Amino acid sequence: MISVDQLVAIPSLGLRYLAGESGGTRLVTWAHACDLPDPWLWFESGDLVMTTGGGLPDNPPEQSEWMAHLIDSQVSALVIARGPGTPEVAPALLDVARERGFPVLSASFDLQFVTLARTVIESAVESERQRLATITRLYDVYWQSLHARGSFGDRISTLEGTTGWALEVRDHDAGGEVVVSGRLALHQHTVDQDPTPESVNIPIPGAGDVVLTARAGRNPVNDRPLLQHVGGLIALELEHHAAERDRLRASGQDLLVGLLDDTVTLAAVWPELRHRGMPNATAIACWSPGESAVLHHESIHRQVCLQQYAPLLLPSGAMLMGLVPRDLELLATISAKLGPDCAVGVSTALTANSSVAEAARQAQLAVARAHEQGQTVNVYGDDRDDVGFLPRSIEDTRTLVRRVLGPLIVHDKDNEGNLLDSVRVFLRNDGAWQKSADELNIHRQTLVYRLRRVEQLTGLKPTSTEGSAMLWLTLSGAERAKLSLDDLLE
Repeated sequence: MISVDQLVAIPSLGLRYLAGESGGTRLVTWAHACDLPDPWLWFESGDLVMTTGGGLPDNPPEQSEWMAHLIDSQVSALVIARGPGTPEVAPALLDVARERGFPVLSASFDLQFVTLARTVIESAVESERQRLATITRLYDVYWQSLHARGSFGDRISTLEGTTGWALEVRDHDAGGEVVVSGRLALHQHTVDQDPTPESVNIPIPGAGDVVLTARAGRNPVNDRPLLQHVGGLIALELEHHAAERDRLRASGQDLLVGLLDDTVTLAAVWPELRHRGMPNATAIACWSPGESAVLHHESIHRQVCLQQYAPLLLPSGAMLMGLVPRDLELLATISAKLGPDCAVGVSTALTANSSVAEAARQAQLAVARAHEQGQTVNVYGDDRDDVGFLPRSIEDTRTLVRRVLGPLIVHDKDNEGNLLDSVRVFLRNDGAWQKSADELNIHRQTLVYRLRRVEQLTGLKPTSTEGSAMLWLTLSGAERAKLSLDDLLE
């Protein structure tokens, strides 16, 4: 396409500005001659209007109104080649054009409108030919980039090279966060530019409130249809990416269930964690909402902050469990997106031989601690006042018993059970199954069932080092306080 300035620059046309020179960069898509009194009814956006002045009103106020109507129709410019007996162009008409930056050009009556129209049309046809060639090249290079298996950013950079524009994709649902940027766009952000190039934004179809932003690079952003083709390619990529994220979340949930019930070992899934962007330190995280709140976790795996990762996520009641990178800043960001009062507890770092069930218990204890202390993030074991020794006061003992043994005491009271005695005997006998069962006068398998029930109620596994230590610590503290467990719990 050709701009108004480029038309004025052609000597043979003899065009000159009467007003609106500031709008000279407007592109002209087509050209028509019209001497009707209401030309705005017959033209489309981007058209060049050519007139001999036969349709102009006679008096200045009506000419001003006529000009305003024409500008509102989104045509590109007006060329007046006054013929004999047509009204003079009033200064009021030019004032309206000048105020709104609308080009008004004068031409000799001898100018053949067909010559001007041919210039515009030939330019439009050539522009369309170039656009088709660019679109073809656009799809070719994008296809090649897909086969090269580069990153999303690499493909955006490829599109930048084809169009000459700086491109980036922003998610306004996520506060305008950048989903992906091309190298040219990144360069523009890091280099001071005065003034910063204006951006052109188009929505990405089928992707929520995701927008493609284009800024001038080596070429101005003046071809919206081409930009929409770029947006279409990105829409396909985002749709594929979303489907892949959904698949990874579903398979990740199955893996985490297996890890928690010990049917899958952490060592077995270690290579899968690397493929999910987690080759370094990992942990179990537990997100919990505030009182009467709900976690909005359904699309959390699609958030920009998790673009580089595919954690294992599992809803658990009102909470969300996850095997995640041990990145506290990232985990806090996820908390903010899950809900306004959400907190996260983080386990110790996982190793190939770690018990994921034990790490999950740590994360649950840590998130409870976070809510108690009004924290957003709490890492298990980092609290200075966390119980790591025998309680030093009755109040310390009371707090510890409520936290650890409370569910067992309530269970035994309500069911005339003896889970607490079973744990005490088992620990006193250093985990000897048959000896403990004989002392309790029960079958060995009954003791296995009871300790499994203890684990379900407390989250502590009596046969693990940490579980047995915490249970022993609590029982010993109660004995040293010389108070019954019932008294401590009341």
